[in-house]
Amino acid sequence: MDLTWNKIRELFKNTIELQQIGVANISSKAIMAIFWFYIAATLGTEDYGQVSYLIALGSTGAALSMVGSPNSLIVYGAKKIPIESIIYSISLIIGAVTSIIFYFLFQNLIISIFIFGYIIFNLGIAELLGRREYKNYSIVFVTQKIIFVILGLLFYYLIGFEGIVLGFALSLFLVVYVIIKGFKETKIDIKILKPRFGFMINNYALSIERLLSGQIDKLIIAPMFGFSLLGNFALSLQFFSVMSIIPTIVFQYTLSQDAIGKTNLKIKKISIISSAIVSTLAITLSPIVIPVIFPEFIEAVELIQIISIHVIANAIIYAYNSKFLGEENSKLVLVGKGISVIIYIGGIFTLGTLIGINGVAIALVLSGIGQAIFNIIASKYLKNLQKKEK
Repeated sequence: MDLTWNKIRELFKNTIELQQIGVANISSKAIMAIFWFYIAATLGTEDYGQVSYLIALGSTGAALSMVGSPNSLIVYGAKKIPIESIIYSISLIIGAVTSIIFYFLFQNLIISIFIFGYIIFNLGIAELLGRREYKNYSIVFVTQKIIFVILGLLFYYLIGFEGIVLGFALSLFLVVYVIIKGFKETKIDIKILKPRFGFMINNYALSIERLLSGQIDKLIIAPMFGFSLLGNFALSLQFFSVMSIIPTIVFQYTLSQDAIGKTNLKIKKISIISSAIVSTLAITLSPIVIPVIFPEFIEAVELIQIISIHVIANAIIYAYNSKFLGEENSKLVLVGKGISVIIYIGGIFTLGTLIGINGVAIALVLSGIGQAIFNIIASKYLKNLQKKEK
């Protein structure tokens, strides 16, 4: 019995950093899920779709500006390479330009504020993860979500649904102190960037591919199917976000660990198995839960059931991407995501046209399966190649 308790205590001690990330993500997901589900029930499908559309626009502008910096900061931060200031400078300058361009394109100051805030938040969070300051990361991550809920509700009741996006944008500036600290502690040195430029460009291309698979769909769905169906699709993606919490936590933990040679295979396997269980529960329970809690979002039931399958593929993708990025082998991640994007965008226009909004959900699942299969094959190829070299 004492031996068993000793093992439990040892396990607890060895996974304390993972627990800190887990607590932060679970708490944040819970806060955001409750908030977004409340907003969905309050706004209805049409306005909820418009909120999702505005956030997609802002996220698009931010992704175009960050030059692959979040993953680069995590990997190089873990390796103690002082690259922060140069990455911050590039991302913030491009972000300022993008914010101005988006303002003139859409005549909406809130989107421009969101772009700049999103860049700052992602840079700051990546910096904390790279330095493995998991406790600070947890505090900041949860606090930002609480501020968002408070400001989002406040501005919603003051100016309407656009106020939710404004509250979101302002809450993202919470980590500006991390950026200031990074500028103080590191110098802007182009020489540090030069030998790592290829890795960063690959990460930037990966960010663009993620943008195409994660945000462009909303920008396409709105004109194709209208804001009401976009609202249903956005709600199903919110459920997907909640269901993906375990692989997300594991990825954030293992990326910096893989960067220093710690593989954590058991944790990754647990992530995949738990995702399969969550997916099964969602498929079973969504027809019972959704009509009761969200009577206006009946069309979201089938969408949630379909997208739930993507949770399993997503867990597999995260597990392999952590390994690839940790080894600075971003090209494989880039190619895998490229395959996913091609399948997804192509599926939106083909299956979406033939089947409707459910076709978009099926395209998302197929894109995840395609990327997961590629990752498995690529990993085996690398393993065989390494054996031959030995």
